[in-house]
Amino acid sequence: MSFLPAVRREIANRPANDKVRLTLEYLIQHGIGHLNPVPLREIVQHLNGNGIQISDTGFQQTVLAESRGQDFYIGVGPRGYFLIDAIEDAFVTRDFYSVRIQAEQRNLDNLRQQANNVGWII
Repeated sequence: MSFLPAVRREIANRPANDKVRLTLEYLIQHGIGHLNPVPLREIVQHLNGNGIQISDTGFQQTVLAESRGQDFYIGVGPRGYFLIDAIEDAFVTRDFYSVRIQAEQRNLDNLRQQANNVGWII
């Protein structure tokens, strides 16, 4: 089963100029599956070109963040964003986040070590 039916439902339930709807419509045209990732810059340019003034960070904090708590979850990999259509797409997104989480864990471990070096226990 694919995430695409949820994407289509979300599009149908949103106003025409909604930033989530515009993003999902764009990804349906250009970014279905991990083999068709769309770079962040391209998505932001599309939104800006349609009257939605948004930055890269703004996109991540709104559209992308919203998708993380919904059934129209937008996938991500090293080369960009895509709609999850097959289990392989979900694996790519899982692996992308696993690498990021491991890097953040190393950062946290180093912070704890440096704090310990100055006598703090955090």
